[in-house]
Amino acid sequence: MMHQNRKSRYKHFTWGFLVLLAASVTGVALARSLDQSLGQAPKAQTPDDISSASWFFSSRSLQAPEGRRSVAQFYKDNYVPYGIVENQWSGSANGCRVGKNSEAYDEATLQNLKYYRAMAGVPTDISFGEEYNRKARAAALMMEAKNDLSHGPGVNWPCYTTEGKEGAGSSNLCLGCVGPDAIDAYVQDAGVTGVGHRQWALHPRQRVLGTGSSKRAHALYVFGEWRPEETVQHIKSVAWPPRGYVPYRFGLDSQYPWSYTTFAEIADLSKAKVQMILNGKNVSVRQEEGRKDLLVWYPTGLQRATHQNNYNRPDKDVSIEIRITNVVLDGQSKSVEYTVIFIDPEAVLKQPSEEIDSEANTDTDPDINPDIDSDTDTQVPIDSTLNAPLLQAIYQGKTGQALDLLSRGADPNARYKERWTALMYAAYYGHGDIVEELLRRGADTSIQLEGWDAAAMAKHQGHDAIAAMISRKTNNSINVPGNRSLKLPVP
Repeated sequence: MMHQNRKSRYKHFTWGFLVLLAASVTGVALARSLDQSLGQAPKAQTPDDISSASWFFSSRSLQAPEGRRSVAQFYKDNYVPYGIVENQWSGSANGCRVGKNSEAYDEATLQNLKYYRAMAGVPTDISFGEEYNRKARAAALMMEAKNDLSHGPGVNWPCYTTEGKEGAGSSNLCLGCVGPDAIDAYVQDAGVTGVGHRQWALHPRQRVLGTGSSKRAHALYVFGEWRPEETVQHIKSVAWPPRGYVPYRFGLDSQYPWSYTTFAEIADLSKAKVQMILNGKNVSVRQEEGRKDLLVWYPTGLQRATHQNNYNRPDKDVSIEIRITNVVLDGQSKSVEYTVIFIDPEAVLKQPSEEIDSEANTDTDPDINPDIDSDTDTQVPIDSTLNAPLLQAIYQGKTGQALDLLSRGADPNARYKERWTALMYAAYYGHGDIVEELLRRGADTSIQLEGWDAAAMAKHQGHDAIAAMISRKTNNSINVPGNRSLKLPVP
C-alpha cells in the first residue's frame, strides 16, 4: 500500500462525483457511444496498491503507430472488432444475483481501453484484476437495480453490499452503456466539467483496474493497482485528442471536449489560452475554467457532429493546429503547439498506398525553440530494469510486450549474461517486427558470439527475410559459421 505522504501524480486530480449516461447508444462503428449525457467523475483517492514489480504484462500490449495508413489500420484492428462482442451477463437484478460477463466481453472492454491509451501515448500494459472486478460487478448490479447512479449509495439501495459500495466509490460509472461502449463514453466525457472520467481512464499510472457490466450499467474500477511514479516520469503531458493522425469521430465535433494535462512538477495552466487554427483561420473555442494541471475546451467553431451529417465524416484529412499560450513551466511562461489531423480510417484503407504517401502530412511535430514546449514527444531514456523482461518477452514470442518495453525505455542492446543480445534472440526465433524495431532503435548488428552474429542466426534458422533485413543494415554479406553448434539459452 502507498504511504499517505508519498509524492504522487494522483494528488493533482480533484474530480467531482458522478457519471450519468443516457440510454441511447449509436450503432456507428467508428465511435460506438457518442450521444451520451455525462455527470461528474469519482473523487481522487489513494490507490489500493502501488506495484513495484519489475515487470508485469497483460495480453496484447499495444504501441500506437504514427503514419496515416498505420493509424487507420491500427483503428481497424484494435478498435472496431471489440464493439461487436456480446455481453452475456449471467446476473439479474431480480434476486440480486451479481453474475459475470463473458471472458470475451471483459477482454473486449480491456482492449478498447488499451486502444485509447495507446493513441494517447500512455502505458498499455494494463489488465483487469478479479479483486477489482468483483467490486465493479457489485457496483454495476446496484446501479442496475436502482436505475440510478451514485458514488456513495446508501444501505437502502436495492442489492446493496459493502463490496458494491466500495466499487461505486472507486469507479467511473455509466448507466445506459456497458463494456466497450462505456469506455468510449468515459474517454469522450462530453459535458463533464474537468473530463474526470477521461483523466482516470488515460492516467499514465494505471496498471490493474476492474470492470463490471450488468445489462445496462457499468463500473470501471480506477483506484486499484497503480505503477510507481518513477516509471512514467518521462510522460510530461497527455492530450486528447492526441497529436498526429486521429480517427475523425474522436474530436471533430463542436460538442467533443478537448483536453491537455500536464504532469510537470511545477506547472500552471490556470491562465493558459487555447487557439485552434483550421485552414489558416481561428476556430472559436469555449474554455472551461483552468486548473494548474488541466486545460479543457470545446471547439464550438466546428460543426456539430450528428447522424444527419454523418458525424462530420471528412472527404479529406482535416488538420487543426493547437496553440496553448501562457503555460507556466518551472516558473517560465511558454507555449505548447501540436497538430491533430483527423482522418477517415475506412477511406484511408481503400486508397492505394502510393496515393496515401503523396497525401500524408508528415510535418506534425511542434516547432522546437526556447518558447515552445514539446513535451508530448519526449525521448524515453534507457531503463535497464526493463532489459530482463525484454529478453524474456522476445524469447516467449510476445511481440506486443517486447515493443511496449522498447517504447518505455528497454535497451535495444540488452544482453543476457553479457552474451546473447536482444537482436540475436529476435533474429533466431524469427520475430520480424521486433527485429525491425530493434534496428530502428539502434541495435548493434556487429556483435558476435563464437563467430555467430544476428544475421547468421536468422539465416541458420531459415528466417531469410530477417537475415536480409539485418544484412541491409550492415551492408555486409551473411556468414554462417560452418560446423558450429548454435544453442540458445533461456534468459
